[in-house]
Amino acid sequence: MIRRIAVIIPACNEEDRVGRCLESVAGAIAGLGHDPSFARSEWASVEDVAGPAPGTSRIDAMPPLRGAPRAVGTGDVEVTVVLAADGCTDRTVERARQAWAVSNRDGGRARLEIVSGQWHSAGGARAAAARQALAASDPEWIASTDADTMVPENWLRYQVQRAGAGVDAILGTVEPDPTECPPHVYELWQREHTLVESHPHIHAANMGVRASFYEHTGGFPPLACSEDEALLAALHRVGARVEATDRIRAVTSGRLEGRAELGFAHHLRTLSLPREESEWRAPASPIAKTLEGPPSPVANVETISIVNQEVCHE
Repeated sequence: MIRRIAVIIPACNEEDRVGRCLESVAGAIAGLGHDPSFARSEWASVEDVAGPAPGTSRIDAMPPLRGAPRAVGTGDVEVTVVLAADGCTDRTVERARQAWAVSNRDGGRARLEIVSGQWHSAGGARAAAARQALAASDPEWIASTDADTMVPENWLRYQVQRAGAGVDAILGTVEPDPTECPPHVYELWQREHTLVESHPHIHAANMGVRASFYEHTGGFPPLACSEDEALLAALHRVGARVEATDRIRAVTSGRLEGRAELGFAHHLRTLSLPREESEWRAPASPIAKTLEGPPSPVANVETISIVNQEVCHE
């Protein structure tokens, strides 16, 4: 049973959005519930999480949930939230502290830590947040999101429960905020994305991983983008059991100008162009992420890094 969770959040000049992110994380902490008997729940057991057949993808199609899930109380789980402020020149840190002070309703079992640095990449900041969390609280599970993203109330509860069922990593879905995204872009985005169970998408803004597997694989590499793809490839190589689910869908910024050159905003901006202008797709775009077939061998992970060094610069 998971007793210690870390939530890691990279942030670069997100003063307008970091508050709502931390409010949603605080809501997810409160959403862990109050029933310590959740370990006896009727969710799928570890025996249900069968490995894939030879030659198939390791994103396992999980069995349907059986019955209503029980929750685990926040008094039973310690949560450390680590925000990595990456070269922030605005009020991101101040806004984060203010939002946490107002939103943290867990009775003191969760805390916010802020680390500042000059990593100049989402991967570098995300890895720094994970290092701080591992050193400060020795978590058993690491949940990852972004400072411009809002997670659902069941975000942590679902991850803890699935970890208890034997899952080693979880890939959630994201969608752009329709209040920020132009309607025609939002519609095109919905057409391009499969928001279902066993979906093919990979988003660091909505991921969770067992800490022992995270450390064993070396964690997020310090890439400007696609650090989540690299981590997932490493997890596949060591035989981690991965679940792709739409049950914890997050909402991220719908802006067309973002921080990472090939990030979420880049993809939305591409969708906003006339079709003849947007046919080109950058290699290793973090939004066009899909897994097709079994995990790549080690050599392909090196190729991912090389591609990203070429096209994912600040």
